Amino acid sequence: MWQTSWPGCVSRKQCAVNATTPDEQPPTADADRLATRNARLFMAFRILFNVRFYYPVFMILFLDFGITLEQFGLLNAAWAAAIVLLEVPSGALADLIGRKRLLVASAALMVVEMLALCLVPVPSAWVFPVLMLNRIVSGAAEAFASGADEALAYDSLVAAGRADEWPRVLERMMQVGAIVTMTGMVTGSLLYTPGPLNALAAMVGLPATLTPADTFRLPVWLTLGSALGVVAVTLAMREPPRTLSASAGGLLAPFRQTAATGWWILAHPVVLVVILAGVLFDQPIRQLLVVSSEIYRQIEIPEPAFGFVAAGTALVSLVAAGPIRRLAMETTPRRNFLVITCVTFLGLVGTACFVPWWGVLFAMLLSLTMRMLMFLQSHYLNQLVGSDRRATVLSFRGLAINISYGLMSLVFSAAVAAAEAAGMTAAEPLVESNQPAFRFVVGVLPVYFLIAAGLFVGGVGWWVRDRGRFGRRGGFPAADASNA
Repeated sequence: MWQTSWPGCVSRKQCAVNATTPDEQPPTADADRLATRNARLFMAFRILFNVRFYYPVFMILFLDFGITLEQFGLLNAAWAAAIVLLEVPSGALADLIGRKRLLVASAALMVVEMLALCLVPVPSAWVFPVLMLNRIVSGAAEAFASGADEALAYDSLVAAGRADEWPRVLERMMQVGAIVTMTGMVTGSLLYTPGPLNALAAMVGLPATLTPADTFRLPVWLTLGSALGVVAVTLAMREPPRTLSASAGGLLAPFRQTAATGWWILAHPVVLVVILAGVLFDQPIRQLLVVSSEIYRQIEIPEPAFGFVAAGTALVSLVAAGPIRRLAMETTPRRNFLVITCVTFLGLVGTACFVPWWGVLFAMLLSLTMRMLMFLQSHYLNQLVGSDRRATVLSFRGLAINISYGLMSLVFSAAVAAAEAAGMTAAEPLVESNQPAFRFVVGVLPVYFLIAAGLFVGGVGWWVRDRGRFGRRGGFPAADASNA
């Protein structure tokens, strides 16, 4: 099922021997098999967990339940708040008691969040409370998975002497994930509206009587099937051999681990810079991706085509996976930062222009940039962090990103409401958002990003003394990571 090449080696076994130091014993065949098994399961987990058939219509799906745009913003803020509260303690717990347990819990929570969307009656007084439950449970599932999945897979490769293969694992995950995403997004967008299904029914001689109320939750039901697949994948995972912390017992152990890791990050400026760089790029990109269905409507993309847009983005990611891996392994972090900065700014400006039809290319560019950002962050942080705190540090990354997203979600919704109150009204508003107000706030994001990027670069120049570390090809080798 999963094959890859092992650069510089005749075989996997030879790679494992080459990766050991003189003081280490060569990894066993069992460690090698476990590394391959967990790498495959990691990819399956990430793909099934993230391929949600309703993503092409995420915003308008929630509005179809009968909520307002302001309530939608509150729901996303609640989602981010759940992650903020649980992200780092759950990562610390994963480092202390094992990553598989947290991943199984995450899978179970994904099933619960999907059932909430599938079963809530519409219309009813239960809609907003159940959607709030969905967002909180979804945030908990994200928090439990964040860091634990990556740490389990990466430590399995380390135990087999194959840590240098991590970028290839990420590359293959992007490629396979792109194919699954293309299928899932097209399917979800086609099933969201009754037109395609009614046309199919008419072709086979069945009554074409489906309504939007009958079909708008079909993408959610498909995602429930993915959630059940996630449960099966996590149950099949196995923990790699690892020395657990002596303080693994007791209710306060995760919090002690969290505090110790937080101080460790502050004492290692390169690690903190990598985390904050993720925040810088993630915040504006994620905000636009969350409201992308509304952007598509305003640039005249029909709803059944939303999934094809997501599929097109996945196709680009499939092609870009190899070049992104080469950027990670052959280019310096400094140059990669410049590349992502330029591409992000171009995507934000292009999206803010709301060019009919062609504007979708800029949204696709931002989505690809997000994938590149996640790839590079994973590559650099796993180089810089040891096994004893890997999941905790990765959870700190998720915490920082989701705090910033939660704040951005609230500010974005408040800015749209303020722009409407200031008189930016349209004769025919789209859904719940006012077109001029929405467009104005989206247009502010490129300016915000430029200011934030300038402050970030100035802060790094002032705070990090040895900036030469950002100029090394391939990131941060082990010898450099110890001094991060």
